[in-house]
Amino acid sequence: MAAKIRAHDWAATPLGPVETWPAPLRAAVNLMVNAPECMFMVWGEEVTFLYNDVYAPILGPRAPGALGASMRVLWGDVWDSVRGPIESAYRGQSERHVEMYIQMHRYGVPEDTWWTFSFTPIYLEDGRVGGAFCLTNEVTEKIQAERRLARERERLAQLFEQAPMFMAFLSGPEHRIEVVNPGYLRLIDHRDVVGKTVAEALPDAVEQGYLDLLDGVYRTGEVYAANSAAYAVRAEPGGPVHPRFVDIVFQPIRDERGQITGVFVQGVDVTARIEGEAAMRALDAHSRQVIDSATDYAILATDLQGRISHWNAGAQLILGWSERQMRGQTTERLFTEQDIANGVAERELLDALETGRVVRERWQVRRSGERFWASSATTVLRNEDGTAIGFVKVLGDRTAERMAIDALRDSEARLTALVSASSDALFMIDAHWTQMRQLTGSGAARDSFAPIERWMARHIPDSDQHRVVAAVHEAVTNRQPLTLEHPVRRHDGSLGWSLSRAVPLFDAQGQLHGWFGAATDITARRDAENRLRELTASLEERVRERTDELLLAEEKLRQSQKMEAVGQLTGGLAHDFNNLLTAVTMGLDLLQQRIEAGRYDRLERYLEMARSGASRAASLTQRLLAFSRRQTLAPTAVDVNQLVDGMGDILRRTLGPSIQTHFQLASPLWRVLVDAPQLENALLNLCINARDAMPEGGQLIIETHNIELDAEAAASLELAPGPYVRLGVQDTGTGMSAEVMERVFEPFFTTKPIGQGTGLGLSMIYGFMRQSGGQVRMASRLGHGTTMQLLLPRLDGAEDALAADGVEPAALDPHTRGEVLLVEDEPPVRALIAEVLGEAGCRVTAVADGHAALEYLRGAAPIDLLLTDVGLPGGLNGRQVADAGRQLRPGLRVLFVTGYAANAAVGAGQLEAGMEVMTKPFQAAELARRVQAILAPSS
Repeated sequence: MAAKIRAHDWAATPLGPVETWPAPLRAAVNLMVNAPECMFMVWGEEVTFLYNDVYAPILGPRAPGALGASMRVLWGDVWDSVRGPIESAYRGQSERHVEMYIQMHRYGVPEDTWWTFSFTPIYLEDGRVGGAFCLTNEVTEKIQAERRLARERERLAQLFEQAPMFMAFLSGPEHRIEVVNPGYLRLIDHRDVVGKTVAEALPDAVEQGYLDLLDGVYRTGEVYAANSAAYAVRAEPGGPVHPRFVDIVFQPIRDERGQITGVFVQGVDVTARIEGEAAMRALDAHSRQVIDSATDYAILATDLQGRISHWNAGAQLILGWSERQMRGQTTERLFTEQDIANGVAERELLDALETGRVVRERWQVRRSGERFWASSATTVLRNEDGTAIGFVKVLGDRTAERMAIDALRDSEARLTALVSASSDALFMIDAHWTQMRQLTGSGAARDSFAPIERWMARHIPDSDQHRVVAAVHEAVTNRQPLTLEHPVRRHDGSLGWSLSRAVPLFDAQGQLHGWFGAATDITARRDAENRLRELTASLEERVRERTDELLLAEEKLRQSQKMEAVGQLTGGLAHDFNNLLTAVTMGLDLLQQRIEAGRYDRLERYLEMARSGASRAASLTQRLLAFSRRQTLAPTAVDVNQLVDGMGDILRRTLGPSIQTHFQLASPLWRVLVDAPQLENALLNLCINARDAMPEGGQLIIETHNIELDAEAAASLELAPGPYVRLGVQDTGTGMSAEVMERVFEPFFTTKPIGQGTGLGLSMIYGFMRQSGGQVRMASRLGHGTTMQLLLPRLDGAEDALAADGVEPAALDPHTRGEVLLVEDEPPVRALIAEVLGEAGCRVTAVADGHAALEYLRGAAPIDLLLTDVGLPGGLNGRQVADAGRQLRPGLRVLFVTGYAANAAVGAGQLEAGMEVMTKPFQAAELARRVQAILAPSS
């Protein structure tokens, strides 16, 4: 170190060149450098630091820049701890501190250390203090060992308390009871004895001679031991006696000088053991048992030359040799060849003789030749007059602890290497995020601790600073790790992206003392993510386009299927209508031929043929209207049970005697709003279908129920959730296959032979139920019958709520036959209706469209009845004309005539008061009667 001090450039330090140093400084440095003790010194107001070779290992990584540095900077982490003693020395006051705790950061992490040191002032020639000496010694290992010893003592105290045997410590010749364990208290029947002499506390033991035995042990120093000794326990004078038998030992307690200060009493209550067992073994045998039980430690005794005389089981377990093999051998066999060559074994015994006890840690050798790290304590054994007679060595295997320490050092070295090699920017930040020091990083300048605000202003864009500051504030407030992605301005001015992470660092007491962070350049990843988002957006657009194309194709397919269904419908319709028109046209042709030939016989036959064909065509159109859900309905409040009861006779006659009919009608049953005749037709149609499915006879069940449909069940039936009435028809017939069930509601589909069905029955029922706000539900299995169920929504309110509010029709003058405004766009139909009404005695004004009708309605001419077609040309339909006419003429009677009675004309199946409807075609007499009934005064 002297050469190093001479070679140092002191001109660059506050001390200046060595030649200019004052004599006291040179003398102090010379003394420090040659001292065998661990020393350093500080000089001047800058507390310039100098040290000797013994002190150098304490510096650790700080050593390269330590010489000539200011101690305030060099030992900044411990300055607050040593500042006071240094300032006292500068004031001329020496200070000594023993085992002072100092937390250091020698290797970059917090480290708990303890030191014994003293500061002594160094005076200049004029009497002023120029600096200070520090004689220091790190006692961290000693403190940690003492703490381990304290923990061991605490563990032994716990063992004392928890021991199954009884124990007591007696002090002085009067045998005052100092400490007892619970086992001892149980033996003496829990008497209060601590602090009292045996004579005072245990008179029963005194009577039985135990006090004399204690006196003998204290006087002679000889151990007393007895097996199965009788002890009659009497807790109170004159009280009951409890005989006990104990294995007991009275052992003298000696102080450091070997003087007897008390007696240790220990034993085991062996009352159950038979009296008269052999006496206890001699003291050396008992001691051997105690020593051999300590298998965690090797315990051996030697003479003054180091020859082994005693070797416990722990020694055999740890070292590998048996006692027979080692007795008479020297302890050199336990040392490495290098230690033997250096005389370490002999010096250990000499040091023990000199100091009384030597504690060492070094490599020792097992029988196998394996080295292991051991801690040992060698203690001198002395006889009663204090003469050394040998040594006891206690040795413990500390290899695992040494390996852990070495691993920690290796880990620290690797951490240092990783920090140096990391491509990320690593940094340390103080607890409050005010100062930051960058440790390493690619493309970044290394700064010492600097204000973090300056770093952020330089590297974080203005638009992102608020977000970054908010994230940091939240992490600091919650003392939680920080993870944040943000833009960063590089040193060349370009913008990139950084993933910044920081974790809090806590000391052993849980105090936050800083943050460790890393910043990763993720610019390439962000660019890739942006490109992926653009690609994803482009892909989503292409997927949307393909989806739209697919939906368009599906829509075209649906339209094609609809057109196919319409084609099937129109084909069947054309077939049936051609048959019916053939009957009508041929009948009219034959009628014309007969009239032209003057042959008037059998004319009624041809008229009836034409009329029958027309009637059948009208019936077919009604079925088609029901299938298309555009028929005219007259819904009323209906009790389905009453409707079924009323059809009982006709159903039985229709079904025949081979069908057993059962009625299972729920009571009470909710009412429904439905066209009763149409519901009767639907029920009759279902029963006829059931009959046809049971040609050999069977059972038919007609049932009614109130049901509630939840959202899921209603959605599966395309209905609104709520209460419904269910009308069911169940048969025991042939049933249907899945293929047939898929087509039963198609128009003109039938499984019956040709001529026995049109295939419109179930499609009509389906249309009627959907138009009435209900649904058809079906279940069937081939060979096991079929169940058909009609679901109708429950009617809320009384019957009078069914009648639409409106103005009552004005009373007709009983002396008039009626003024009728006829609106019909087809000239032949308009002429025929006008002629029929004229024959009925009405005065008819006929117009061809809605606009002409409104013009007439605005006039003053009387009108008793508006008779209008629903479908009219010119933009106004019949319903619109009727609504306008009623505004102009309140109470105006209206009769609609229509081929399909559109919902717009009849209010979705309900007619207002004073409105009626007739569906085409109809007979002239039927029209005349309907008009006369409407115009009758009582209507």
